Amino acid sequence: MLDRFYMAASPAPLILLLLFLRYTGHLQGWGAWAAAPMIIPVIVLSGLMGVYGINRAARGPNRRHRVFLAGAATLSGSVAVWFIVEAMIRLF
Repeated sequence: MLDRFYMAASPAPLILLLLFLRYTGHLQGWGAWAAAPMIIPVIVLSGLMGVYGINRAARGPNRRHRVFLAGAATLSGSVAVWFIVEAMIRLF
């Protein structure tokens, strides 16, 4: 039951990121910078959901279930991973 809810909610961080990017795309000047802290909860949610999904996938009852949970973990954690990679690119 909880795994089904997790799989259904796994696209939420990606959808929230797309909505945020659409919202900030309409802002001009310093408006996008002022709205930037709104993305932090999305990144944290993505990281937490990704870690939780990996944990659930490792404990799955059978191979098929583990594959679906790993896919959901990849989808939900992709936002956090993308921001980490983007930060590393800008750092070096």
